[in-house]
Amino acid sequence: MTNRKINVLFVTHADKKGGAEQSLIHLINYLDKTKYRVFLLSPGDAAYLDEIRADYTHFPLQLQSIKKKFGLGYIQTVMKIKSFVRKNKIDIVHANGWRAPWYTAPLKLLARSKLIWHHRDFTHLRMFNQVLPRFFDQVICISHFVANSIQGSNKTIIYNGVDPELALTAKSRAFMEDGTLVIGTFGRIVEWKRYDLMIEAVKKLADSNRMNWKLLIVGDASVDGSDDYYNTMIENVLSYGLEHHVMFYGYSKKPLDVMKECDLTINFSLNEPFGRVIIESMLVQTPVIVANSGGAPEIIHETRGGFIVKDGDVEELYQTIQRVYDNQVNYEELSSRGYESVMKDFNMSTIARKVENTYRMLLTPSLKAEAAGGKDEYLIQSD
Repeated sequence: MTNRKINVLFVTHADKKGGAEQSLIHLINYLDKTKYRVFLLSPGDAAYLDEIRADYTHFPLQLQSIKKKFGLGYIQTVMKIKSFVRKNKIDIVHANGWRAPWYTAPLKLLARSKLIWHHRDFTHLRMFNQVLPRFFDQVICISHFVANSIQGSNKTIIYNGVDPELALTAKSRAFMEDGTLVIGTFGRIVEWKRYDLMIEAVKKLADSNRMNWKLLIVGDASVDGSDDYYNTMIENVLSYGLEHHVMFYGYSKKPLDVMKECDLTINFSLNEPFGRVIIESMLVQTPVIVANSGGAPEIIHETRGGFIVKDGDVEELYQTIQRVYDNQVNYEELSSRGYESVMKDFNMSTIARKVENTYRMLLTPSLKAEAAGGKDEYLIQSD
């Protein structure tokens, strides 16, 4: 009988860190290394590799756009992955995000590994929702909203988690300690994030003669190329005379440090699959306003650490901000409730154990079959 660790290959295409990559980093860091050996397929120059604290074997490989490389280049890449999987006796291939599953799905026919797709996006495309899930043994969905968009019974819901070690230092400021309401919004600059509606809401705040506030827009347009949208927002801010109130902060490598300086954060996205910045904000005890769209409301329902406003409703968003500005809410209760819930239910230790349980459920049938044949290649250790 061989008592060896389970080999898991994580696959991602991204060279820059977004929410999906941050979630993957946390998962790798919190996976039980006494039971699992980690391999990572990613671009060789991925900017986030230094954030991985755990030991892992790197397989540097660029996964090109399917639209551009579908054909011989795609087949060659798939065969490289197949060769690596076989050579390293990979037990589980764990595809992260929206491009990786297209490169790992063929392994259903080419390798004996169990295939997992960590589905972190929302789309109306039939190929994603109906066809692609059929190639995977399990699809992990990051919200009920995402799960409801795809067909099949091979799906489970595991929310994203936060790394509690990122909140070891106290919040930077007391609520409106200098008489100013500091509002933050975080994420890449792209139209579906609807930063323009947040600007319209704070304009209403100014129109009501409430001027002691700042809005920090933390992110940039480098990933999605939304320069026109970005420039239009800047023009609007200037035309409203709010250039001293609305700050285009740019990209931050340490967004949680900025969240600690905020009294309130907003996620007003259209069909946000989950909203990692929501749980990160609560981790640093900053309440959140979200639109009633996508997976974001699920987090507020679970944690009760913020507010849900009607989807796309600028007036209701303004009124909610105004209530916080006028100190008409129990701010301390919101802050502590959100923090305690996130630390309990969205803690990466808890989330990683749920992922590991998914691994065990997939491998157990193989173990039973091999045990019956007298070949105990795997040994799953109990918790």
